[in-house]
Amino acid sequence: MNSLERVRTVLAGGIPDRVPVCLHNFMLACREAGVRMEEYRVNPEVIARVHLQAVEKYGHDCILVDTDTTMLAEAMGARSECAPDEPGRIVVPAIRSLDEVDKLKVVNPETDGRIPALIEGIRIMAKQVGSEIAIRGNADQAAFDLACMVRGVEDFLMELVGQPDDPRIAQLMEVCYQSHLAVHRALARAGAHLTSMGDSFAGPDVTSPRMFDRFARPYEERLVKDLTADGIFGVIHICGDTSRILDMMAEYEPCGFELDYKTDAVKAKQTAGKSHVLFGNIDPSGVLANGTVEEVREATRQLISTWKPGGRFILNSGCAIPPTTPPENIRAMMETARECGEY
Repeated sequence: MNSLERVRTVLAGGIPDRVPVCLHNFMLACREAGVRMEEYRVNPEVIARVHLQAVEKYGHDCILVDTDTTMLAEAMGARSECAPDEPGRIVVPAIRSLDEVDKLKVVNPETDGRIPALIEGIRIMAKQVGSEIAIRGNADQAAFDLACMVRGVEDFLMELVGQPDDPRIAQLMEVCYQSHLAVHRALARAGAHLTSMGDSFAGPDVTSPRMFDRFARPYEERLVKDLTADGIFGVIHICGDTSRILDMMAEYEPCGFELDYKTDAVKAKQTAGKSHVLFGNIDPSGVLANGTVEEVREATRQLISTWKPGGRFILNSGCAIPPTTPPENIRAMMETARECGEY
């Protein structure tokens, strides 16, 4: 199998020749290519170049094309700041109260903000390697996360607690949902073989499982259904320990879950891993960036032994790989996947 065939086999629920590897490595790829984040975030040719150089260097099966977590919120009117050579962060929300929800419009991914750069970067990669290597386009933040950024995290969470039935909350969530869905569809049209999203404010490290069930889960489930109807395989990433909501996530229609390293790997396999594809979940900082080569090998071996049986597993880090990660550690993960990941 080539890399694309290997990944597609897993997404379809089949057994590949070996466990595929996806790298959440946009920051590392920039560092190794000598590119600053300020340029990477806005230049499609640079986006394509750094990822193509990385896949040539490491030989992973799936290119995860990400920019940062602020792209979509910016396109909806929020303002971000970037420390030198760092991803952006939202500093001013798009609206300062729910009274301003009517001002928000569903984004056009082909014209709004920095989204066109991501889409064009994927088009470039798809033309060059799209028949051989899987391309995963990250559609940025899912509806709940995006609403937090557009409204302001603290204010929005307080409104969910204090006025959960306010119709303006549902209106905000809907415009965020439609904007997010539009990006997934645009990425697929550009040549992404699968798409993904982040919804980390929805996780138990920030929001209670009860609040997740009421405000985030319905939009995640709806998105999976809409993407599936379009023939798009979607992957959901929630930072932090999602062990307490795995049972709920396992009830979604088949999709992918990229799990943070804090999540119990055994429980993930026993619940969500029965009918969903698991991505992850090696510790990106403690192991990949700061561990020894042997520690990386051992962590990779342990995860493969837990998640490999029955397929539905794509090896990755549990979150974004730090830019300071030694190349020998990435190579150790790749080599161990090839040695231990055969079916």
